[in-house]
Amino acid sequence: MRNDSRILKLSSREIEKDKSLSEKERKERIRVVERMLKEKNIEKRYSKLYDMICQYLDDEFINKNICGFSNDICSRRRCMMEKKIEKDTYRNGCCHSYKENKDCEHLKDGRCSIKNIACKTFTCPYLRLQGKNYSVNKIYFAKYFFNFRQKLYMETTYFVDKDVVMKGILKRR
Repeated sequence: MRNDSRILKLSSREIEKDKSLSEKERKERIRVVERMLKEKNIEKRYSKLYDMICQYLDDEFINKNICGFSNDICSRRRCMMEKKIEKDTYRNGCCHSYKENKDCEHLKDGRCSIKNIACKTFTCPYLRLQGKNYSVNKIYFAKYFFNFRQKLYMETTYFVDKDVVMKGILKRR
């Protein structure tokens, strides 16, 4: 692919500049980029990247407990309950539909059962005020492989599984 050398050059330069990474992390990230570039079938490449992004976001939100869940209640809801604000005190945070007064159908055992980047990058205004904000463009293995239209589509297409999003990504090449 004609942009592959450009992708490798730009991503390698950015990875090397990132002082928050250890030498081992830098090498691993460069290996990931190189491995993705070896996949010449663009559909398979996008699929692998999409899976990696979903896994990264799952790890981030669950391991770091970004939403601050305790007993199925997020930090925003607990804060509102402490202030005796009745509105929005549902369990399961943003995965609760206020209009229908029920949880998202994809929420299974406290986790999202579908691979949807828009759902996985979403943070409520409460978390964004605390500086917890996620964007596909900030994820190193997505930044250079997807164009602006693809990244925008991934971040704004909610509640559908990977196969639907993949069709949209491929249409926006």
